[in-house]
Amino acid sequence: MELTQILSELENYTEKFPRLALEEAIEKQEEITPLLLENITKWKDNLEELLELPEYFLHIYSFFLLAQFRETKAYPLIIDFFSVPGEITLDITGDFVTEDLARVLASVSGGNIEPVKILIENPQVNRYVRSSALQSLLILFVEDVISREVIIDYFKELFSIKLDEKDLDIWTHLVISSGDIYPLELKEDIHRVFAEDLIDSSFISLKNIDSVIEQGKDVVLNELRQNSHHHFVKDVIAEMEWWACFKTGTETQKQVIRKPKAIGLGKSGFSSTNKSNSSKKKNKTKMQKKSRQKNRSKKK
Repeated sequence: MELTQILSELENYTEKFPRLALEEAIEKQEEITPLLLENITKWKDNLEELLELPEYFLHIYSFFLLAQFRETKAYPLIIDFFSVPGEITLDITGDFVTEDLARVLASVSGGNIEPVKILIENPQVNRYVRSSALQSLLILFVEDVISREVIIDYFKELFSIKLDEKDLDIWTHLVISSGDIYPLELKEDIHRVFAEDLIDSSFISLKNIDSVIEQGKDVVLNELRQNSHHHFVKDVIAEMEWWACFKTGTETQKQVIRKPKAIGLGKSGFSSTNKSNSSKKKNKTKMQKKSRQKNRSKKK
């Protein structure tokens, strides 16, 4: 299959999963990588135009393929793409931000966490993008790229000097991520932000944090490592083929609404959150209207 045909097969959403085109793209990694980078470059500065193309899907495949390729040249492009204020990137990518962005960022980062820090610390960036940026650091820990100490030290900076805003969302996500990485060294900082009423207690409470500490570091970190949301993108086809928007054979898989959530500790009692729905472009692709819930029962 020629490169032009591969890109044509991946350009727009159809109900059929483009397995062959993705296999060919992976086989031709060296040749197709510059074209995927060019695709992201094209759209990162033209998001409003992309919003007007409801069936366009190549940018999603590009994110995943470049993540599997560990392509560090994609890193600044993806950072720029998701640095735009507001919810336009969520409108364009569906629940990619809450479900997949952290893993993509980590996969293309090459271990460089400085660009992710810019996302985290920028109050103009969408709150769910910032949360995913925080989560990408945990993935780099799980994949043995950075140490837990690096994350703890950075989180201490965020608590003390980097986040002087009254934004409950980012403080709440920071506390949740602190819990994921085992929060003992951050306990005083966490208590302080609770005392200053900076945390949305419908997501997490001090009782949750105390419960995590009681579990012990080994238990908490082992749970983090076992969480499928905290690993690199390694197989695009395995990642995407069970999305409910794609048909397998002649029948569409069961559609299960997957609501965007604040990714938190699996067993610590955190509740889910839904991103606010934009009133614009509610006729986006079936992927974005219905959800891309993976058929977990099939994968087990």
